[in-house]
Amino acid sequence: MSEAVTNGSSESVIDLLKSHYPARYYGMLLSGADTLDQAFDVWSAVDVNGRPLADLTTLPAASALVPLTAEQFALVVGADHVWVDPQGQTLTYPGRYYARYDTTAAQPTIVTGWFDTWTLTTTANIGSAADMVPLSSEAWNARASNPWGVQSGQLVSYTPPPPVIPLKDQATSELGWISTQASMASAMGETFTDPMKVYVKAIQAIANGTDTTSTALPARPAMIMN
Repeated sequence: MSEAVTNGSSESVIDLLKSHYPARYYGMLLSGADTLDQAFDVWSAVDVNGRPLADLTTLPAASALVPLTAEQFALVVGADHVWVDPQGQTLTYPGRYYARYDTTAAQPTIVTGWFDTWTLTTTANIGSAADMVPLSSEAWNARASNPWGVQSGQLVSYTPPPPVIPLKDQATSELGWISTQASMASAMGETFTDPMKVYVKAIQAIANGTDTTSTALPARPAMIMN
């Protein structure tokens, strides 16, 4: 770097910096680790906290650094573990903030986890970035404001569907209603109508497992008592 500055006296310093560090923002790997140690705005000669770099000539070549976008550089502030793939020298979780969901579920499907990946001491159990939805800082800060789901790679407002009650359980519950009607009929000296008797037998068959083919309870008869 220093040699390029000496030999390029007709070139401005900023032009030299741009030619040698075209991405402008870079991160340096922590020695022997898979996280960034520090990050720089090389063109402005400052680190991520705005402190001036003492000597640009001591910076490693761009090929030895991890290029960052302006957004990523801004997000490095306050991040303890910016994970890097040492082989490709790219960020493992380039978006920092992520929402996890069941990738096999029909969409929209509910968000099952929220992660600030750059503050985690391990990412062993959260899955890959490709299996999650990257979030902007605004979306991350608004994550508690609404029930959220995922559809087509985007966060969407989400209302969970009502729980599916097994048909046998529905029939068992319906037997409770039938018992109440039978008590009322007895108290009034009345009996069930024939359609009601058929209904009772149908419900009993579903509840006790004799009927294994029905997919819904039959409709209650219009006339219950004689």
